[in-house]
Amino acid sequence: MKQITFTPQDKLGGILKGLNKVADAVAGTIGPKGRNVIIDDQYQPKFTNDGHTIAHSLTFKDKWENIGAWLVRNACSKTNDDAGDGTSTTAVLLQSVVQASLSRPENSAEIRSSLLETSEYLVSKLKEVSKPIELKDIKKVALISAENEELAELVTSTIQEVGEKGVIVVEESKTFETKKEIQNGYEALAGFMSPYLANNQAGTICSQDNIAVLCSQLKISTLSDIAPLFKQMEEAKMNKLAIVCEDIDPQILGILVANKMNGILSVNVIKLIGTQLEDVAAVTGASLLSDATGVNFGNINISEHLGLAEKITSDSKKTLFIAKSPKGKELANRLQASLSIITSEYEAEQVRQRIGKLTGGIAVIRVGGKTDADRIYRKHKIDDTVAACKAALAEGVVEGGGMCLWRLAKQLEGKTIGEQILKEALKAPLKKILENAALDYSDIVSGFDGTNGYDVRKGEYCNLVESGIIDPTKVERLSLETAISNAAYFISAHAAIVDDVEEAKK
Repeated sequence: MKQITFTPQDKLGGILKGLNKVADAVAGTIGPKGRNVIIDDQYQPKFTNDGHTIAHSLTFKDKWENIGAWLVRNACSKTNDDAGDGTSTTAVLLQSVVQASLSRPENSAEIRSSLLETSEYLVSKLKEVSKPIELKDIKKVALISAENEELAELVTSTIQEVGEKGVIVVEESKTFETKKEIQNGYEALAGFMSPYLANNQAGTICSQDNIAVLCSQLKISTLSDIAPLFKQMEEAKMNKLAIVCEDIDPQILGILVANKMNGILSVNVIKLIGTQLEDVAAVTGASLLSDATGVNFGNINISEHLGLAEKITSDSKKTLFIAKSPKGKELANRLQASLSIITSEYEAEQVRQRIGKLTGGIAVIRVGGKTDADRIYRKHKIDDTVAACKAALAEGVVEGGGMCLWRLAKQLEGKTIGEQILKEALKAPLKKILENAALDYSDIVSGFDGTNGYDVRKGEYCNLVESGIIDPTKVERLSLETAISNAAYFISAHAAIVDDVEEAKK
């Protein structure tokens, strides 16, 4: 059975209540004087001011409230997936745009269309004021995100060592110390094929050390395909295997998952095609099972054809292979030599990217802490800082502290519905930053001119860009686009349908 609700009045009830609860929890963390949130879960409480983590910790029994909570979670997820930072700004903007839109008398379709049109205009203006940042100056961004000199310096030095395209992995350390190391490895843009392969407590990561690697272009269609391989592994007393393949029958995947869950075989299965599969085979030293190589399931020999990785870590979207085989560098050298005969610039760029991934290595930052809570908090900070720095290098930086969005709002003339809504909504992040610092918004903005802003940490007016208070343009852009898009489509809904609450209890 289902329940259905109509009219904006119902939205302003349960759904908007859930949205406001989550947005308010996140909004209290924004700015240099924002506070932390304590989150209890089935493992242990943790302290964080990461908007994405806070939003995803909140679900409600009330079905209508939970729709509102989902709206914030969804918006924060999009910003986090694409930029890795800016989720608190996204939540604050989303709440402000929704509230302003629902109070308008116009047709919701007109409001949605005008909001989306104004969003495009604002993004173009954002790009106009964006300024590129060089790798040597990236510490300015790191300091804002990390809020800690030591962590900012660690992230800065790591990025400068591996380069702006380099892979950086952040892990919890088993010691009190936080340190980095550069390892040989490769990042593949594909994760595990089943969430049931995850082996961490949260069920989000599959991580295995000293693991054999099978790389196959041949489809694994039946159990008899891999039976000879498993027989050799059993005789050699090997019980860990990563299968990297172009295709595998769902039934075989299910059998492998069952074996893993029963403790028979520690396995990971990653689906890769084309050059990524070839690159992983080279990095791990595996022989590629294919028609071209002549190696197949019938003649496979584990001592000759399986590769080896010191560590493989997968989530749902990517996999990191830490391995030392010289074959990876040998492949990179062959690719480098082939550049001289490639005439297409597009193809040449693709080859250069492959070479970079094969030779760049992976930086691993292991985060320690005095307590479990301290370690988890510092890990979240480093994750956000790495993401912010990479976003800044990708698209440049703009004035920070909520000022960039505030100045964009001042440029809107209010000629359209969207401009009227966003002229006020874009001021919300700055208002919340000042509120969290116990400052009066009206008093502070009365002191602004064309160039200065307000340094909340020091309590003084200054040129924020010259003072190093900057935000990555990519983070601001995604916060803006995601919040407006989610708000625009939500306010245009004329009905909401959920499972019947009483029926669900039975």
